[in-house]
Amino acid sequence: MMETLPCLAAVFASPGLELTYANSSARARFLNSDVIDLERVHLSDLIGLATLQRLESEILPQAKVLGHWSGKCEFRDAWGSEFSATALFAKYRVEGKSYVSLLAHPAPNAEVTTSFTDRELLRALLNNLPDSIYFKDSSSRFLRISRAQAAKLGLRDPNAAIGKTDFDFFAAPHASAAFADEHRILQTGEPIIDKEEKETWDDGRVAWVATTKLPLRDQDDRIIGTFGISRDITARKAAEEARWKMEAQLQQAYKLESLGRLAAGIAHEINTPTQYVADNTRFAIDAFAKLHEVIDAYRALRQSLAAATAAPAPDARYAESVTAVAATEARVELDYLLGEIPHCLQQSLDGLARVAQIVRSLKEFAHPYSPHLEPANLNRTIDTAIAVSRHEWKYVAEVVTELDPDLPPVPCVVDEINQTMLNLLVNAAHAVEEMAKTRPQSKGRITVRSRREDGVAVIEVEDTGTGIPESIRDHIFEPFVTTKPAGKGTGQGLAIVHTFIVKHHQGTIDVKTELGVGTKFTLRIPLVAPPRADAPLANPAPGSATAPVTPVTLHA
Repeated sequence: MMETLPCLAAVFASPGLELTYANSSARARFLNSDVIDLERVHLSDLIGLATLQRLESEILPQAKVLGHWSGKCEFRDAWGSEFSATALFAKYRVEGKSYVSLLAHPAPNAEVTTSFTDRELLRALLNNLPDSIYFKDSSSRFLRISRAQAAKLGLRDPNAAIGKTDFDFFAAPHASAAFADEHRILQTGEPIIDKEEKETWDDGRVAWVATTKLPLRDQDDRIIGTFGISRDITARKAAEEARWKMEAQLQQAYKLESLGRLAAGIAHEINTPTQYVADNTRFAIDAFAKLHEVIDAYRALRQSLAAATAAPAPDARYAESVTAVAATEARVELDYLLGEIPHCLQQSLDGLARVAQIVRSLKEFAHPYSPHLEPANLNRTIDTAIAVSRHEWKYVAEVVTELDPDLPPVPCVVDEINQTMLNLLVNAAHAVEEMAKTRPQSKGRITVRSRREDGVAVIEVEDTGTGIPESIRDHIFEPFVTTKPAGKGTGQGLAIVHTFIVKHHQGTIDVKTELGVGTKFTLRIPLVAPPRADAPLANPAPGSATAPVTPVTLHA
């Protein structure tokens, strides 16, 4: 009987007042569907804002005490619209359970049809929302567009777009891509969410939008078209492009600053082996000049022996020649020369090899920047950084490497890993140098390790330096934070390390430090190339130190 009543009838279970039954009129008005989990709907969800307070303070208490309450109150339908109704609330028990029933008769002048509400809501969106909204049929022809979309297309009246397609307004590349996306939605029903699109216009203009496209369905759930909303992000993309260029310039400036700081040390490194190569070469020239004298003596002896052999009687000159040869060998230290000449030549080769290694490492460190993640030999990158930074640590520490020879190629930006290792090694050298003031008789130690763990490549840089003061441990990856004296550091080194490893490579940094004992940085880089979330219009670039700090762990 209640199912056939024209009034709104519903039953709620106490004490939570969850909906347990609603007749057809109530379902159409309050739920707009027969397929819904009734228990998820509560009485308060159906009451208008003006009546909510009365529901708690008057209606329910009176129904509990007197068994019922009647009067006018406000209700809220499935579309959020409120309407007035004369209502009867009654409380009763059935088989030990308490219920509250509702019978409501909407006031005639409060009746608002669903189509009118939908039309008003749609009109408000299409006329006022600054984003572009459109509806298209199955042939990608416009059915309705918003005023913002019309203005974007150069139309005074949004109705002027009806029946037209993207090909009537955009250049072919963008129109073709949009048509392909919409055709895929029509075929699969899968939406496209927040896709960044580059819009190209016939007059050469370029704009960027973030677009969401969804299937348009009829009452039978059949796909009859598409609809979507686009937000102009051209200004944001331009800002990202400007930021990218600035970061690239800052990175290049920092790199040049690093190279300038290294120039004096590298010049010294190159000069030292070159000097002993030159000394050994001069020694070889002098030594061979003395050997020439020995050779001349041997030639004279040979001639004398030849003449003596032809003579009919022994010649006393044999003894004199042999004596002269022996004296010459003693004077020029022939045995010494025979032993030292190969040694000096080997030193020359070693010196030349050192020069080649330094120059090669410098060239690798200064190779043209590529922003792409490419498989690289991480151990070689570590060796390069150690060679280039040698003048920073060779007088204060020994560098020990424990590199895993089986470490697979790691997808990374080699230039950024080079810079990361250089920054960590220089910092470690400075920490060890500071510690050396308390133990001047012994060198410190810097240990560099590499290994493979589950899905990541691990790099450790451990030093026996001073450790990081507790007051700045939580800020070491922030720009311009440094413990070094003025003029010795910019405070950018660890900020850049953080940006490169955490933001650009989606890795993590773990730091363990103890005052007077040392510090260990542990870097973990994924062995599977992650997407670079900060990629701008074209190629991403390093430099920003604003990545979230959650992947960084500090241990005291």
